[in-house]
Amino acid sequence: MKDVLIRQDNRITMARYELSLIEKRVMYFVLKEIRNQFVLNESGQRDLFNDLIVKMNAKNLVKEVYPGHHKSVKEALKSLRLRSFEYDNGEPEDSDTHHWFEVGFINWSDWNGNGNVEVQISNKILPFYVELTTRYTEYSLLVAMSLKSKWSQRVYELCAQWRSASGFKMAIKELRKMFKLNSEYARYASFKTYVLDVAHKEIKALYDKGQCDLYFEYSENKNGRSVHSLNFKIISSKTENTMSLQDVDYAIRTELSILFETRSRPKNEAFVGEVMNLLRLNPENLEPCYKKILYVKEHIPLAEQARYLRFVLNEEYLKNDVFN
Repeated sequence: MKDVLIRQDNRITMARYELSLIEKRVMYFVLKEIRNQFVLNESGQRDLFNDLIVKMNAKNLVKEVYPGHHKSVKEALKSLRLRSFEYDNGEPEDSDTHHWFEVGFINWSDWNGNGNVEVQISNKILPFYVELTTRYTEYSLLVAMSLKSKWSQRVYELCAQWRSASGFKMAIKELRKMFKLNSEYARYASFKTYVLDVAHKEIKALYDKGQCDLYFEYSENKNGRSVHSLNFKIISSKTENTMSLQDVDYAIRTELSILFETRSRPKNEAFVGEVMNLLRLNPENLEPCYKKILYVKEHIPLAEQARYLRFVLNEEYLKNDVFN
């Protein structure tokens, strides 16, 4: 398979959904065809409702997704019609700015009698695949298709999103929501063994063979004996450009929302909103602010990080103690 770079909206990378290994590979193949037919060549077909009709060669689809297993690929297409992903922008549900979105991956599939497969992609999902802004995740199709664990697939995409920042921090409960684990691997030890370590081992092995463009290491953040979040360090073979201002803005908002637990603390939500508004009015402060956040995470004890960073943000950006 010739390698290509696939781009998808960051909201898909961070969305809540669960696909099997084969279902995810089918979607990777569909994304490649959307890129070829609608992004690069603009030769693809749309119906009267502006939905995409993606045409694929059946033999190539089976060969790249699961060689020799036509029935499994058909079952994956059938399941994808019933699958959906869910996006939530993290704003309080009673807020006017709250955005919740759910959409199916495909509307229908047709394995017709002339050696082709067609799938319909809803116009509601098109902005995530076609009308990309600066907030997108770019990753290797060859790597994504070669991964043998659905957890490796999701973690690889996450690492690709945060590659230019060299890492990210995420709460365990947020990862579980993204992967739709519900009661599966409820104990952290199980989550670590069957999700994190599986992804780490497979991605690192491919990287060591020169077959993957990145790998990750992770460390645990604890309250007593309980692990509440993880620090991911991304090691990449590619030289990345600096993050765009939009990506820095997104990274700051994400880090502050986790650190100040904005979902459960309205005053902290107001504090973070005030900081973000001022930073956006003075975009030259975005990158220095992000570096300060990363410094605090690395050098200040976890129990002191929120208090310390609140003081820094007040002194350097807000210059008041309204939210203290």
